Amino acid sequence: MFHPPAAQAFWLGDSAAPMLAHYHPAQHNSKLSRRCGVVLCAPFGHEYMVSYLSLRMLAARLSAAGFDVLSFDYQHTGDAADISTAQIAAWQDNIRTAAGWLREQAQVQHLCLAGLRFGALLAASVSDACRADALLLCAPVISGRAYARELQVLRNMGLPPEVLETLSDEELTGYVFPAETRSAMAALDLKKMAVPACPVLLLSRDDIEGQEAALAAQWQQQHDAVCFSALPGYQAMMQVDAHSSVVPHAMWQHCTDWLSGLFPETHTAIAAPKLPASASEAQWLQDAMTIREQIVHFDGMEGVLSLPQQPDTQKPAVILCNIGANHRTGNHRLYVKLARTLIQQGFTVLRFDKSGIGYSRATAAGNHNDVHAADGVADIRAAMDFLEQQGYQEFVLGGLCSGAYFAYSTSLADKRICGLMLMNQLVYVWNPEETIEQRRQTSIKSSSFYVKALRDPATWKRLFSGDIRFGLIFSKLTARILKRLAAIAHKLTENWLPISFLLSPEARHLRAFCAQGRHVLMVMDAGDASVDLMTEKFGRHAALLRHSNRFDLWILRGVDHTFTPLHAQQKVISYLTKQLQQRFGDSAA
Repeated sequence: MFHPPAAQAFWLGDSAAPMLAHYHPAQHNSKLSRRCGVVLCAPFGHEYMVSYLSLRMLAARLSAAGFDVLSFDYQHTGDAADISTAQIAAWQDNIRTAAGWLREQAQVQHLCLAGLRFGALLAASVSDACRADALLLCAPVISGRAYARELQVLRNMGLPPEVLETLSDEELTGYVFPAETRSAMAALDLKKMAVPACPVLLLSRDDIEGQEAALAAQWQQQHDAVCFSALPGYQAMMQVDAHSSVVPHAMWQHCTDWLSGLFPETHTAIAAPKLPASASEAQWLQDAMTIREQIVHFDGMEGVLSLPQQPDTQKPAVILCNIGANHRTGNHRLYVKLARTLIQQGFTVLRFDKSGIGYSRATAAGNHNDVHAADGVADIRAAMDFLEQQGYQEFVLGGLCSGAYFAYSTSLADKRICGLMLMNQLVYVWNPEETIEQRRQTSIKSSSFYVKALRDPATWKRLFSGDIRFGLIFSKLTARILKRLAAIAHKLTENWLPISFLLSPEARHLRAFCAQGRHVLMVMDAGDASVDLMTEKFGRHAALLRHSNRFDLWILRGVDHTFTPLHAQQKVISYLTKQLQQRFGDSAA
């Protein structure tokens, strides 16, 4: 198994608009050096999230082969600042900044720009300005105009009609995508660009027949240093969910071998630059608000600590737990936005990657992207230990989906938790011998989905043709109904027959949790299966928990599991911020 060398995280670029970057210094096995730097240019949106681990592994592999590598988040993406509105121009400038840093700080003599998907198109567009000595383009977007249209089509797939109706033309699967960005993106086209003067490696995608081979043939007519590869690996990397993404090790090794042939070890090795301690902290103005963040490391894990102007250790610190195998930014940067809103109310917020996610160490079993690894609870407790050393004594844990599962699970084992923010929690007990794929095969959708489906004639046609797993759905729905009836019966009889052991274990725990003066907030999409699970455990609208004013449930309509629409994100952030301020703010003291 390939074990990545350590990388140095720091804030890169203008202090008024910093980007979070990772520098992978060249690992020298001799006294010689390649003196070649590689700038990794990430893709956009969903592709950025699912390929995050793969790009980290590419950087690590290149570093181990003797290259200095820099990866970073463009402005408006990842952990970077949200300053410039001209996103495409800003991203091109971000690449130039990264290239300049490698030349100046790592003292490289040669430079390669390596990009994936839209990152490849961006890299090619600035290769002359960066004086690139090589281009590595993996499944590049050929036409920015076609890509913008593709993104707008894809955003409509998989979302229910009621959610689509709420989307504006200025957003794309949870990201801001204004007309200015679409126009600037459409102006980029590899076929219309001048053929790069430097050596180029073009890797094709293997999921559909793309235009990479045609582009390579076009360029090869004018430049004999253009190489083309159809090595598989792209499709396995670019999955629907990050946890399913498979690192394309063979493809990355091919890229490493190609670059190694271009830049052999011939120069005297130099020491990697030592980043100053101040590089781990940044402060900037964003929408008239001061954002202050620190890159932190503890127990082999990495995170970003968002701090108010005057940190108050008497308030609980907020810890956000990974959503699936997505790194700490959260889907559509939900965690970044939430953290930067909460610090305006005086809360310190840590968003970190548990073991096996992002730039944190592998799990105890040596795995990455293991969503429900048992290490998760210990990792969150390690995060609390770290913050406890900073003076914080109590903690609010929050998360969406599996993040909610780990927040809840940690509350079973640690008394320092004074609050929970549980968003669309789909499981309360996880069988370690079961995979996510197995659970999906034995799971069904929300009850509201099937009620609506019964009104659709196409449903009956699929049923009679055998395309619907009627037996599984019937048995699961029957079990749901019985659990709901049991919860209703307990609610009706508990006033004169208070037998707590009839409650679900989860209801007993959260009742005791609130009785001890701690708080629980639940946020759910009305059409999500988490509502059915909540109803089974706690009764309709969580009636079995509503006796306490330390519990609150909010169910939204017209959203989806990850709160994709921008308006949904804002509503969730506003709700959670208001609730935490009321319960733990200065007025609540």
